[in-house]
Amino acid sequence: MPLSTKIAIICSHAFKKRISSIAQNIENIQIEFYLYKHPSDAPTLLKQIKPCDALLFGGTLPYLYAQSSLATLPIPWNYLKQDEMTISTTLLSLIANKAISLPRLSIDVMHPKFVDHVLTEIEYTGTKPYVHPISITVPTDDVLKKHIALWEAQQIDFVITSIHSVFDELQLRNIPAMRMLDATSSIIQCLEETKTQSLLTKSESAKAVVGFLDIPENNRCADILQNITATTHATYKQIKANYFELYTTAGHLQNALEKEYFQHLSQQLDTPFRLAFGYGHSIYEAAENATQALKFAKPFEIYILDEQKNLLGPFPKSEGKLSLKTKDPYILQMAKQTSLSPLNISKIIQFSKERQSSQFTAQNLAEYLQVTRRTTERIIKKLVDHGYAKVVGEEMTHQQGRPRTIYELNFATY
Repeated sequence: MPLSTKIAIICSHAFKKRISSIAQNIENIQIEFYLYKHPSDAPTLLKQIKPCDALLFGGTLPYLYAQSSLATLPIPWNYLKQDEMTISTTLLSLIANKAISLPRLSIDVMHPKFVDHVLTEIEYTGTKPYVHPISITVPTDDVLKKHIALWEAQQIDFVITSIHSVFDELQLRNIPAMRMLDATSSIIQCLEETKTQSLLTKSESAKAVVGFLDIPENNRCADILQNITATTHATYKQIKANYFELYTTAGHLQNALEKEYFQHLSQQLDTPFRLAFGYGHSIYEAAENATQALKFAKPFEIYILDEQKNLLGPFPKSEGKLSLKTKDPYILQMAKQTSLSPLNISKIIQFSKERQSSQFTAQNLAEYLQVTRRTTERIIKKLVDHGYAKVVGEEMTHQQGRPRTIYELNFATY
């Protein structure tokens, strides 16, 4: 039986009741709740989370309050987004059960344009409801006061709020109100996405890695070997005198890079060792990649060649980080669909951001990724096949030969 994915959820008391029943429809997940009275409590709750596999915020507001603290989180995270589905579900429930006309409604939402989109879709041409934007820069009390003012002026008959604490206060004042209703399908999809992120991250971290360590002959060989294997949690096999093959995982290697263990190690050791690691779809391929990477390594340098033939390094001098723990749900979803690594997709997004033009050739991307033209063409083909890139033209060269295909990325990169 597969192990359960343990998901920590930061949410309100009201959302806990709703998600508890829905989560029963998803196999192999465990839920642990961290409840707030106000979304601004999210950063504090973040520090209380016990070991788990993933984190989910029960709404956009708690996510925004905690956003600045998520960069150092060692697990993937996700949040339930408010969208047109949420708003249309809520308005349908209101009209069906309360018979409230839209002009007599006051509603607060993350993005007021979503309300306009829903009203446009249903071809509504009457007077629009009162719509108030919410964000972490708008105090909750200000939103509450707007609803109360409209009620006391007898301009509205009902309130829909996205903020649970506002709903509780309106109830105390006997002002008719309801909370925004997240569609069951949206909650299930969000839980499934969070589970998938965790499984993908674990898969990346558990990937086998082979390394080669080359140490000049001296009497400190045993000390260097012990230090490096301890740093990377590696086992080893001696190939010849002062030359060793190491076996570890991507997660252990990533941890050593993130915590700058290699930098401290280089400062402590005066013996100019060379070290390289390779990833691969098999141990053989990983060893081949490590052999290639070692050709680039100078004394005290570490290089990594991944399964896509991306050369990373030299560490610890390189400012570039090998990120195996991409938590962006969008990137992870693309990785799942295209079979490209999250690292490659992150690099492609960065490539797009740094270019002055939205159009590019395979050669442009190959130069940026520092991989062969053939490898780049395989990457682009996967993007095109899944609709994440498209052909927009051809570029004639001054020399004889085939014209070069021009591409554009077909997904959000900002």
